[in-house]
Amino acid sequence: MSAIITEKAINAIPFENYFIESINLTNTVENDYVEFYDKCGKQHYRLLSYLSSLFNNSVILDIGTHRGQSAFALSYNQTNTVHTFDIQNNVYNNVIRQRSNIQFHYDNLFEEKGQQKWKEIILKSAFIFLDVDPHNGKMEMELYNYLKLINYKGFVVCDDIWHFKEMRNEFWYKIDDKYRYDLTLVGHFSGTGVVTMSQESSFELLYGAKTNLSNWTLVTAYYNLTKCPDASNEICERNQDYYMSHSISTLSLPYNMVIYCDDESLPLIQEKRSSEWLKPRTQYIVNEFDELRIVKEGRSLGESFADYRRQIIENRKKFPYNFDNRNTASYYLFCMSRYVMLKETIRTNPFGSTHFAWINFCIERMGYLNLVHLEEALSVNRDKFSTCYIDYINPELVFNLPEYFKYGRCSMCSGFFTGNSRYMNVFCELMENRFLQYLVEGMGHSDETLFSSIYFENPDLFEHYYGDYQQMITNYKYIYDNPEAPIYNFIRNSFDKGNYIKCLEACNFLEKSVRFGKCFLGRDYSDNLNYYIEHLQKRIFA
Repeated sequence: MSAIITEKAINAIPFENYFIESINLTNTVENDYVEFYDKCGKQHYRLLSYLSSLFNNSVILDIGTHRGQSAFALSYNQTNTVHTFDIQNNVYNNVIRQRSNIQFHYDNLFEEKGQQKWKEIILKSAFIFLDVDPHNGKMEMELYNYLKLINYKGFVVCDDIWHFKEMRNEFWYKIDDKYRYDLTLVGHFSGTGVVTMSQESSFELLYGAKTNLSNWTLVTAYYNLTKCPDASNEICERNQDYYMSHSISTLSLPYNMVIYCDDESLPLIQEKRSSEWLKPRTQYIVNEFDELRIVKEGRSLGESFADYRRQIIENRKKFPYNFDNRNTASYYLFCMSRYVMLKETIRTNPFGSTHFAWINFCIERMGYLNLVHLEEALSVNRDKFSTCYIDYINPELVFNLPEYFKYGRCSMCSGFFTGNSRYMNVFCELMENRFLQYLVEGMGHSDETLFSSIYFENPDLFEHYYGDYQQMITNYKYIYDNPEAPIYNFIRNSFDKGNYIKCLEACNFLEKSVRFGKCFLGRDYSDNLNYYIEHLQKRIFA
């Protein structure tokens, strides 16, 4: 059987059919069971029913009965016996309670007494579904270690692996990537993961080969900008502790990664990326922020970031603009350092990669859905420079520099972007050139303000996707989240400014996502989208 989370497999396997539609679990007093009927990707019950169908005459464990929905889904294949465990009885639905192949137990499998009592049943089980409060990762890790200790050969389906920060940090990220599989896209929106006890687990045979992403190198960086002479109160509020506490998701990614940092931050970063399976996939580049330099044709231009900072500060006196006090000259330079670091990583290419991505050190601040969809995004292997297009700003304004740089206008996202070595290197060169050009002209206040001018002069370099900052990875392949934002930002503005080709591209991207069931648009927004598509076709193909 092929991997069940690939798009081809998702479309091929009728998950919706692996479900007991004819049985009504809705309680007449309290409507507590409505979510049981939700589709895959929103709730996991259909997935659990499907997994039960892969085994016959087997034992399945459900740890954390609660109201009994998971046990009921796991009982779909009635040749199997489901043993469901909880420490108290919350199952008041008679349809569930009377299910002939479910056995209810009120015992604690996290205590030695309960583990000894049920050890034989545990070892006999084909797989285990685990969903226990308080979702802090500690109980999950305890059970995982116990199962390893007793040499359990099955696999564990875990709920809520993404939604709770503690579950990510204390459990999911601590499992070697070769033993874990993320089924969130066909499971529960809060995160559904599978953990195997060994690579010879039965799940490996069911799932197939994992996606090989060894052709990618991700680049990230952290420098303590609170030490810079222009550190504002806003910069100091987000100090080293703040960024380190939000860095665990990025630093736990199981991909080739080059990390740039200052000397004082290195041990803190190494501590968070200390797992043995991550060390061979990691390279650290340690230098001082002020000493960073732009390199052209293998030679440094001479000016350091400290020199550029002085120039930017002077430019802002001559050409003041309304900006976030966090966007100091040093912060602007840190954003520009992305392109310096990417160029250097592509040149040295320590992992022999074909594709490269920048990912923010604190990406988890943008929401866990970005982490859920990262593997999907990288699997596309998009060659061109690809970034999230948030808001359309017309070229007439972009190239009217005094007017354009009055405000901190940003239209594309620089927190995550991808490309193969050729396209990425070209884009980084163009970014450095534009930075230096605008520096001389007294302009330029953030790296994102430079994106549009490069795009309008080099449109064939880009391949866009659409969303807002919180969807900088989530919407890479399809629009999954906040589908309204592209309509009232990009589509509306590009239409009003007469860029009908780009507007139609965004409309098609959104329409495809809706048609494939990746997102849902309410009536008003659907009408708006149809309006734009209809009028675009008339204007473009007239």
